[in-house]
Amino acid sequence: MAWLLNALPFAGILLLFQRTDQLMPQQYHLINGSLTWYEAQSFCRLKYTDLATVDNMNDQKELVDTLGSRVTNSWIGLQRGTTSRVVWSDGRGPSHYTKWYGSEPNGGDVERCVEMLSVGAWNDASCGTGKGFACYELQPDGAQRYVFYSEYKSWVSSQELCREKHVDMASIGDELDNAEVANVAKAWGRSVWIGLFKDAWVWSDGRETSFRFWLSGSYSRGDCVSVAAAQQGRWVEAPCDEKAAFVCQGGLKVKKMVIRMTVRSDVDLADSTVADALLKKLDAALRQQSVTDFKLSWRRGNSGRVFQRTSS
Repeated sequence: MAWLLNALPFAGILLLFQRTDQLMPQQYHLINGSLTWYEAQSFCRLKYTDLATVDNMNDQKELVDTLGSRVTNSWIGLQRGTTSRVVWSDGRGPSHYTKWYGSEPNGGDVERCVEMLSVGAWNDASCGTGKGFACYELQPDGAQRYVFYSEYKSWVSSQELCREKHVDMASIGDELDNAEVANVAKAWGRSVWIGLFKDAWVWSDGRETSFRFWLSGSYSRGDCVSVAAAQQGRWVEAPCDEKAAFVCQGGLKVKKMVIRMTVRSDVDLADSTVADALLKKLDAALRQQSVTDFKLSWRRGNSGRVFQRTSS
């Protein structure tokens, strides 16, 4: 250890890396790299939380804002699963209350959308058939109110109108909800679309949200999903091994702090052994203050030294 005749000022830069596991609000981050879907998934899980999940129209608008003026497609966290489920359009996932007619649903992949018959029971049907439909909106007290349209539209066109003017297509949670929609179908003497549809897609982070925002008429096919920013942020299928930019979600898992230090010392801090000893003392002091999951290191200058002498 080299002692100096007088205490001299030294300047150095300390780097503090700390893992942050606290819950954070939904955040999207556009990564302009070019990776396959699986490579992008690994990157997002390492640096953030996961590839982006979209729960509802508010998230979709935030996603489009994140993409900004980008014109090429970007991966999100949706991937084709192996099992088809019947789920709600507004994102609340599988239906826990059901009212199927007889042996329905029995239409397989040909009949992927759900209507309520005039007798109040449900039936799977071809999504392109024109029918009246039911939307819902939320009252100031949070209660759900149904809005009915007698004009004939396909299931997808009904969904578009419901999302544009209300919240989404009708979701039914119990016998009372079902009876309210059934009364209208019975009065009209014909079936109406409700917000149920068959879906086999799953989110990378495991959430069951069933919100979808597909681009109608797209001929793209694949087992992974990207966002077409040039098409109002609509979603398209794509082969998972294609390379594209991607959107991660969540806060950074590791927080980096850069701390600039000026220290007066009668020990030569330019000596690397002295700098290493000081780093150990700083590490111990932080742990005594109950700081956890962190790592300290010095940033070395072009000369390879940690501290540089400065003018007094």
